[in-house]
Order: sequence, then structure tokens, then C-alpha cells
Amino acid sequence: MSKVRVALIVVLVSFASCAFASTAQTFLSLNSQPGDYIGGGIQQTFTPADGTFAVQSSNSGVQISFHTANYSSWWYLDFGPPTGSKLVKSEYDDAQRYSFHSPTKPGIDVFGDGRGCNRNAGRFLLSQLTFATDGSVKSLAIDFEQHCEGATPALYGSLRINSTVTAVARVSVANATALKGNVGTSTAAVILSLSMPSTQLVSVQYNTADGTAVQGTDYVATTATAEFEPGTTSKVITIPIIGDRLARANKALQVLLSNASGAPVGDGKGQVRILDPNVPMNVLSMYGQPGDYISPGIFLATIADGIFTPSRNYDNGVSVALNEGDQWQTDFTAPNNVNLTTGDYDNAQRFPFQAAGTPGLSVYGAGRGCNMLTGQFVVNKATYALSGAVKQFSADFEQHCEGGAAGLFGSIRINSKLTQLSVSDAVIDTGNSTASFTVTLNPASATSVSADFLTADGTAAAGVDYVATSQTVVFSPGQLEQTVTVPLLTSSGGTKEFAGKLTSPTGAPLWISQGAATF
Repeated sequence: MSKVRVALIVVLVSFASCAFASTAQTFLSLNSQPGDYIGGGIQQTFTPADGTFAVQSSNSGVQISFHTANYSSWWYLDFGPPTGSKLVKSEYDDAQRYSFHSPTKPGIDVFGDGRGCNRNAGRFLLSQLTFATDGSVKSLAIDFEQHCEGATPALYGSLRINSTVTAVARVSVANATALKGNVGTSTAAVILSLSMPSTQLVSVQYNTADGTAVQGTDYVATTATAEFEPGTTSKVITIPIIGDRLARANKALQVLLSNASGAPVGDGKGQVRILDPNVPMNVLSMYGQPGDYISPGIFLATIADGIFTPSRNYDNGVSVALNEGDQWQTDFTAPNNVNLTTGDYDNAQRFPFQAAGTPGLSVYGAGRGCNMLTGQFVVNKATYALSGAVKQFSADFEQHCEGGAAGLFGSIRINSKLTQLSVSDAVIDTGNSTASFTVTLNPASATSVSADFLTADGTAAAGVDYVATSQTVVFSPGQLEQTVTVPLLTSSGGTKEFAGKLTSPTGAPLWISQGAATF
């Protein structure tokens, strides 16, 4: 028994020593992969012996600077939480370029030696942040991963300011947002990450737990083990979200990490917020036909993606601004500057340059706008406070830029419900070798609604593992759901996957545009 006890003590001491150093340290370590623009392949660590560190903090985050005595090397590092949040010990995933990030996303920007990103994406783990009595930063520990201009090569790094937290790989779980469907299940994708690449296999167990969401009603309880191969820093896990047509309100569940091997746990608790489409919401959904200049393809922004700001414009209409990293704007006015109310508005022209007696419309963003446009829109709901402020707004629009045939179709909602198309994850019938996707419309429409369905390869390949399938799904007035059945050619015991996608919607916007078939 004594030998077992001694061995256990040795293991615990070894594990603790990899998480904390005996003395506080200050350093910046950069590990740039080949092809990373910012680091340029640098593998270097700077300490106070090499130059000067400075830290500034504010409600929006922290900025750290370092430079050598002659400025032969200099670096700036910015990290911030979503707007309205405080920077606390946590894993921050889906970060965008600091100062230009969506208010609902964290911010990151690491630049130096004359190189910076126009756009970047990444994550960071904040393991320690303490303040002195005068409000200055006393200690700080951040590990980060940054990708410049959407490139695959990463700049990894570790920053320590008077910290005992060692620079080792730590496994964490990030917060996430999922969309609830109308039937069956949809997939919540949650990211597990390592704070830096590891040279050994790392594994961790994860399990779900109730928050305001209840297992069996709102989601399917999930427990499994995730593994990180050496060099891998992120892993996507999936949790089935249960769909129904009831207005249950937005809910949240927890994802908890335990039994880590090969790395200690950094942030072991994440939250998955489930957005319910059957309650009043703020949302902008658009589909740009091929050739449309403003928004080619499918676009969906919810409260998880950005901040919606409705206002009355100077033509007595309604404008809605969306800040989601990019800036989007939708403008609607009635003819002759009269108050915008419910109804159909045809032959619209570009706001605010529309001719007298003509409705005004303009949808633009991400640096793209029309010089001239034609279109139409329907206002389903418009209610105002006594002050004139917008309380509720619901509109569907069609816009053509520069006289083009390709259209931009979309829907904007402020505290209003969205009629929406969704596709569920597939139900696998092993006996008949089929994968059945359910396409739903909710609520039913008085007019015909349609969308194109097509399959797309994942780990499963069309023609080898399943039969490529494409068709137009049409909902007659009053119809709520349709089934698309895809023949399977192999059986892989749940190890292969392909997608069923919706595109080209007419008559209703897309909410969940992709479902998964795992077989």
C-alpha cells in the first residue's frame, strides 16, 4: 500500500508542476507555422532581458506591447470579450479581429514587426488575470491561436505577465449556439480545443448537463471521449438538439469536461445556447441568387452573430442596422414619406433617392451596395412606441441591383416571428439502406413555398457510400413538411457522414439550411 501511495503522490506532484511554475514569469513565446503571414515562421521567446513589456487594460479588454531596446522587434497583442462582458478566466473561441469584431464575439489581434491582418480569426484561453489596487494588471496568462486572412497556417503563442501559469497545452470547451428545428433533431457543433499544439495524444471525456434546457425535451444527453492527435488543436463534437413546433423560448445546456489525459483542463465548462425559431426574435435571413452583387449565397444572422439596432428613418420608414463584424443596413419607406405600415410595397427604388410616390428600399453591407436598384417588399408587422421608436418590425424583401436579373431575397425581424424553412438531420433506416431528411415549413403558408435540396460529401462520398440526390421541395398552401430519401450504398457503423442542404428558397427564408446523415 505504501508503494501505491508514494506513486500516486509522485503523479500528482508531476501533474501540478506542469500546470504552475514555482516562480512568476514574464515572457512572450511565438510559434508561427510556415505560411503564417504575421509570424513569418518565427519560433522565438522574448523575456524582460530582451526588451520592455507594457500592459494596458480597459472594460473592452487588454493590450500588451513588447519591444526590444532599439525596436528591432516589436509586438502588440489585443484581447477582448464580447461587448458588455468582462474579461474573465475562460476559453474564448470564434474570435474576430479586435476593434472590428462583432459585439457578440471576442476580439483578438496579434501583430508586429510591420505585419498585421485585415481580417483574422482565432481563439484564446485566459487562465489568469488579477489586478493591483490601482486597477493595473498584476498578473496575466493567455495562450492564443490566430489565423490571418482566413489562411490555414496559424500563429500560436503564450503570453505571461508576472504569472506562475506554465505554457503547456490545456484542453478546453467553448460556448456555442445551436438552432432548434421543427421536427427530429438538428446538430449543435461545439468546439473542444488545445491552447497550443501537443506532441502527444490528448484525450478528454465530455458530457452534457441540463441548464434551462432539459435532456429528452430540448436535447439528447451525450457522453463520449474526444481525442487530439499530435499537432491538432481543435475538435468539433456534436450534440443532437430536439426540434418541435412549440414556442419553448431560447434555452441553454452545459458541456462539461473530465478525465483529461495528456493535458490538464483549462476551461472545463461550456454553454450551448439553443435559439427557438417559434418565438419573436431578431434575425436577418438572405439568399442572393448567383450573380447578385450584395450577398451571393445564403446568409443568416441572429442575436448570436451581432447586434440589431432598429430606428425610424427620415422618410417615416424603418431602418435596421446590424453589426456582426461587417456592417449591414436594411431601409424601408412608404411612398410620399407617409408612416410605414403593414402592406405590400411594389416598384421600390433605392432609398433615399426614390422618386416621389415610390417606396424606398435598400439592403447593403460588407462594403457592397447598389448605385441603382429595383425591388419590392412586404411589411407584415410594424408597431411603434409613443416616442415613435420601433417596437416590432417584420418585412420580407426582393432587391435587384443595377437592373440585374439576379435577386437578393430576404427577411428582417425585430421582436417578431419568422416563417422559416428547415431541414432535420437524417433518420437512418439500416434495413432499407436509406437516409431520410425531413424538410419543414413553420408556420404553414397560404401560398406555395419551395427550396432546392441537394446532398454534399463529408467523410462519405457520393457514388461510393450513397446516391447523390437533388430535387426541388415544394410546399403547397397549408403543407408543413416533406421527406427526402437518399439511398445508401454502404454501411459503416456510424463512421461516415454526408450533408443534406437547402438552397434557392422561394416564399420563405432558410433557418436551418443543412442537416447531417451519419451512418
